[in-house]
Amino acid sequence: MRIWAYPSFYPFDSVGTKWRGIFAHRQYKGLVEKGADLKVLLPTPWVPVAPFSKLLPKWKKFSSVQYPNERIYDGINVYHPVIANFLPHRFEKKDYKERYFDSLVQFFKSKNIQLHPSTDIFYSQWLPESFMVQYAAHKFGLKSAILSIGDDVVVWPHSSKANFEAFEQLMTEADMRFACADYLGAEANKILGKELSYDVVNWGVDYEHFKPTTSARKFELKMKFGFPADKIAVLNVGSAIERKGWLDLMDALQIVKRRTDNFVLVAVHAGETTLDLTEEARKRGLESRFFNMGEVPPEKLDEVFNAVDVFCLPSHWEGLANANIEAMSSGLPVITTNVCGHPELVKDNINGILLPPKQPEILAEKLYTVITDEKFRNELSKNGREFIVNKWGNFADNATLLYQKLCSQ
Repeated sequence: MRIWAYPSFYPFDSVGTKWRGIFAHRQYKGLVEKGADLKVLLPTPWVPVAPFSKLLPKWKKFSSVQYPNERIYDGINVYHPVIANFLPHRFEKKDYKERYFDSLVQFFKSKNIQLHPSTDIFYSQWLPESFMVQYAAHKFGLKSAILSIGDDVVVWPHSSKANFEAFEQLMTEADMRFACADYLGAEANKILGKELSYDVVNWGVDYEHFKPTTSARKFELKMKFGFPADKIAVLNVGSAIERKGWLDLMDALQIVKRRTDNFVLVAVHAGETTLDLTEEARKRGLESRFFNMGEVPPEKLDEVFNAVDVFCLPSHWEGLANANIEAMSSGLPVITTNVCGHPELVKDNINGILLPPKQPEILAEKLYTVITDEKFRNELSKNGREFIVNKWGNFADNATLLYQKLCSQ
């Protein structure tokens, strides 16, 4: 079975894109370990050469990252077919999904690849893009497998009537439905008022890469990054946007500071940015205890986890936050919100702490407890790591069900 994977976003060596789609990539690596013949297709809209690419906002946006026609990322073949994107649109006789399909027709033709239902399947994540992928799959006479991961269920179908209709058509006509958390599959059915079948395929984690470290190594890494060795370092990893809970976290630490100054806040973020985190920390009197690391390459993120003492992601909504999984695997006590798929991962006061979103006063109490109670902190750390290794699994483990299902079609 050849799996043509369409991830919508995928890691690329450019600012803001180095870890976009990294969890899709790791799942694909797990599939390859299971024997899958997998290739990644990420079609991109055409833009004219500079300086003409700067004439229109749409062209300028797509020209910010210059993808090659094909590349290899960590052993995975990645192709970028070009979608016709002329302006003004009167020169285009087809809508976007038809032009998307045409880009794939041209790609397979240029590679002399013959597609067949018995040997090929299209597998896509992120449902808005999956709408185009599924359209193309069915035009080719192939099966379509889709994976929901978060906002594509929580936000997309509610944003307009047209999007709801696209969501309904996509989910109803999909040959296979997967979700990275049970919450997302159930929520999709709730939105549609249907009982569509789906399988849960959790994101795994490389728990041999993300693993606890020694006290000596933690001290060494704190020195490397400039964190004070005598303070409890609290880390958050996520885009610098409000829904990732950055302001709630800073508000909570402002409250905690009235009772103890034994902490610093470490920020790692990339991609979409609507908050100036350094300025927000300054407003709350946290500037002397705030370390803004910006974007960290995915292969170096384990060092950051090993250099800190607590992980806190008080997001307003998620599918199931990948950073929580990596933090637990790294042996960190995790504090996060009880939204969407998080309760499937974190068991409150056992292997982490769950709390309601947008409640900085409650968050402050939880943070104070974890910062000041070393015994409790260590208990959460131990239980979190054991849960990941013994129950959650790595990417290869969690690719088993997915690969079996894809091959069964």
